[in-house]
Amino acid sequence: MQPKDQRGQNAAERDNTELLKDIYQDAKMGEETLKTLLKTIESGQIKSDLQAQMAGYAAFYGKAQKELAKLHADPEEVGPLTKASSYLGVKMNAMLDRSPSHVAEMTIEGSTMGIVSTTESLNRHPEAGREAKRLANDVLAFEQENIERMKHYL
Repeated sequence: MQPKDQRGQNAAERDNTELLKDIYQDAKMGEETLKTLLKTIESGQIKSDLQAQMAGYAAFYGKAQKELAKLHADPEEVGPLTKASSYLGVKMNAMLDRSPSHVAEMTIEGSTMGIVSTTESLNRHPEAGREAKRLANDVLAFEQENIERMKHYL
């Protein structure tokens, strides 16, 4: 029997919960960042691609939230300072250059950050359950697909 922490969770339960919380936060941040970016884009295929990507993030944080509820855990929202910093960075960057190439570059950077963050989380939480790991790996595949899609605009 594994030892439990102060919340009564063993290592596997804790890793499962923490991995799902990380997935939730990263997907929520991705969605909010794209929401801000989309306000600066008038139309075109890149806008449609970013809207589809935003919907993908919403699906991932929804799945993570559902799995957390099964564990009687709540997702942790992205901090206001992180949100504000991201919002201002995206707004300023988009004001400087709204070309599809620049928007694609910004989006690729965001997806790369998502890949790094999700990979780090998987490595930090090796005892997480199969479903949480599958969801994390689905996020990784999604982010890689986003990068490939955005490369066409460079």
